[in-house]
Amino acid sequence: RDKGYSYHYCSCIKHMTKPVIICMSLIFMKRIALESIVGSTSIVTKNRYGWDIEKVGTLHLVNGIIVIPVSIFSGYLSTLHEDRYMSIWFLAITLVGMAFLFDPTDLLNHEDSETFNEGEPLAVGPARYITGSLIAFSGIEACESYVASLMSKVVPSALAQGTFNSGLLATLVGTGGRATGDLFITLMG
Repeated sequence: RDKGYSYHYCSCIKHMTKPVIICMSLIFMKRIALESIVGSTSIVTKNRYGWDIEKVGTLHLVNGIIVIPVSIFSGYLSTLHEDRYMSIWFLAITLVGMAFLFDPTDLLNHEDSETFNEGEPLAVGPARYITGSLIAFSGIEACESYVASLMSKVVPSALAQGTFNSGLLATLVGTGGRATGDLFITLMG
């Protein structure tokens, strides 16, 4: 006998363990970071550096090409180290890449400038932006396989069946992360 939609939903929430919640949080944060980096590239590079669409497309192409060797290297590392440690390492690499993208001179410099604060020692110029983007994007993409592997190891069997299973939950959390990343881009201007 079918117990109804609300029963399955409540049953799903009931079976959420701390490790599953941590994995879902990692998926959420990863999607926010990815959407913030990829979604804002065309706006940031056009307004700060005067790039045209070809340069933005080239940056995305290079990001896509770099992902392949990074994924191969990530697969090799997975044979040597546990997934939980590798996910932490690649999240740290992502954080370093995102730190490259942070421009403290925007907080300190209140001059009306149409581009970046050129000449300031801590300003994020085009080279630093490209470096940060490549590091952060590669770190996020490499981390994705480790988080998925961790999720498959910690999900209870009750969440592996029915409509409200771990795959649906991961998709919903990822979509929420993307929406939050887009909201962040919108709020930052």
